[in-house]
Amino acid sequence: MLTFRPKKQKLTPLRVLITSVLLMLWILLVAPAHAQSGGAQFIVKLKNSVELSSAPSLRRLEKEGEFLADVMARNNVDATWLRAGSVGTHVMRWGSSVRTGDQQSMLNRLASDPEVEFAIEDRPVRAFATPNDPTFANQWALRSTFNTAGAKFDQAWDVVRGSADVVVAVLDTGVVFETPDLMGRLLSGFDFVSDVPTANDGNGRDANAADPGNWISSADAQTQAFSGCSVKNSSWHGTFVAGQIAANTHSDSDVAGADWNVKVLPVRVLGKCGGLLSDVLDAMLWSAGLDVPGIPRNPNPADVINLSLGSPTTCSSFEQTVVDRVNAAGTLVVAAAGNSGGSVDSPANCNNVLSVGALDRDGSRASYSAIGSAVSLMAPGGFSNGLVGLGNSGTTTPASASLVSKTGTSFAAPLVAATAGLMRAINPALTPAQLRSQILSNTSGFLSPRSSTCTANQGSGSCNCTTAVCGAGMLDAFAAVSAAKGTRPVANASASANGLGTSGYQESATGLHPVRLRGSASSVAAGRSIASYAWTQVSGEQLMTGTQTTADVDLPAPTSSSDLVFQLTVTDSVGEAHSSFTALRVLASGDDGSSPSSVANASSGGTTTPTTDNSSGSSSAVSAGGGGGGGGGATTLPGLLMLTLLIGLFRKSGFASATMTGKL
Repeated sequence: MLTFRPKKQKLTPLRVLITSVLLMLWILLVAPAHAQSGGAQFIVKLKNSVELSSAPSLRRLEKEGEFLADVMARNNVDATWLRAGSVGTHVMRWGSSVRTGDQQSMLNRLASDPEVEFAIEDRPVRAFATPNDPTFANQWALRSTFNTAGAKFDQAWDVVRGSADVVVAVLDTGVVFETPDLMGRLLSGFDFVSDVPTANDGNGRDANAADPGNWISSADAQTQAFSGCSVKNSSWHGTFVAGQIAANTHSDSDVAGADWNVKVLPVRVLGKCGGLLSDVLDAMLWSAGLDVPGIPRNPNPADVINLSLGSPTTCSSFEQTVVDRVNAAGTLVVAAAGNSGGSVDSPANCNNVLSVGALDRDGSRASYSAIGSAVSLMAPGGFSNGLVGLGNSGTTTPASASLVSKTGTSFAAPLVAATAGLMRAINPALTPAQLRSQILSNTSGFLSPRSSTCTANQGSGSCNCTTAVCGAGMLDAFAAVSAAKGTRPVANASASANGLGTSGYQESATGLHPVRLRGSASSVAAGRSIASYAWTQVSGEQLMTGTQTTADVDLPAPTSSSDLVFQLTVTDSVGEAHSSFTALRVLASGDDGSSPSSVANASSGGTTTPTTDNSSGSSSAVSAGGGGGGGGGATTLPGLLMLTLLIGLFRKSGFASATMTGKL
């Protein structure tokens, strides 16, 4: 283990080389598997620090080792290097000569060094949960029951039920992979708990995200490693959170997840008595598909990260940097606001994080929930009525799966994360900023079941929420997914005879000019694709049999006078559909244009403009004849009457969402 002690020795090239080589070997071979517990830790970043990749080069390690050794020596800091952290940081452990009361002053001294960007405590983080409710409640949190805080997932499922291509990372205690209701929903994940006693699985970081249990025995509480930790049974906290998002529906159990198809990426950052900030931040970057020194890159980057954890501090610059990078990578961060009844904890109080407070079933603020200006919105977390979810009967190590009832902002946050996952299933191109905006712009208004109104800094207690201290409103999953799905495709249908659709074009109806239907100019919203085309013939000489499913269709030439009307329906990749009509008027030799009537006189093949009901169309006239025809393309009174009749027939036939337009 590399130790930097306050020795006034000259840094010779040989000493720098030896230190750098040892540092490299420690990063690559020793630190990840054999990090040990002991005194408190801190995180330091040098201003000239080079960010290390998952497999750092010797040259980079030499530079980092040289600068780090020099900084510790000249600031008279006794510390042991543990590992390279993300974003160019290093995780250090205080040496045995450093007293607890002196640590902050040493951090201040390091932070004032001209070559140090920051030096902060590697503070502990805790899961946000309150003890199990003694009785089960139904899954009110997912429902649309009037005058309750239910988040309306039952209505949202009529719009979308999720996608297996969407990934939500759950940074927590890990999961019990054998839980039946999570079968088929879990990716392999990773274990980022670096401290061996905290990890409770015999080693530090590894590729096994299984939850071995996080119980604290009376004997544990007497040790230095877990001094100050409460005696408790294993919580299976991560399993419950994962189940809130993705428990299998229509299974033998009585619990449903908020998203029927999403994949959960379990990332273990909490163990016995919690975890460390540095592990959480590394795990966030890894979950988003970014590099973390010494760790293989995540093959399944997350669309959303759920953090049902935190610590009662303000957001540090290091945390904000990580959040910003995760957002830039396209991953939304959702975090529990905290259960202290006071202000919002970190990292939920960082910018560009959806910070989630908790409501009870009646819509009142759950007594324990953090409130304040840093809360983004409120979601069901329970108080008098808990949330039912997945647990385990084991008090220490895993045993059999069970259902439990819990309350906490820890369990409000995953409902918001699941909503974002459903929205990404609808439109994968939605950015984190767009997801935040649409979720917050489509909340439900707060209810007022209590006699008092919540105020800032009031502490714990049930009260009526307002936007001043509880965010934008109550989570409304149905409104959020509806907003994400709101942009329909545009079906652009056109028709021509042999490619010539100019009004008044003269020809005889003798099979010389085939009809061409074109729908390839149709378009969909960003991030979507066209899933299907469906052409049908509505009226006129029968040229089409059944439904044609290509964008462009070539039909035989008409042989008699008629008004040919065709409908194109375009369906996009999220199931939204739009219909458009196009018409072609064929006049036989000697026809004066009044029988059959003209549908409308419009240029064929041009851009189709959607009407207010999202339907559109175009039409053209093709005259047939050798000398008389009377103008061919003029709109007549019978033609207008026929247009009115056709529109009425279309609506009665199920085409009420579409109208025919033309340039009259």
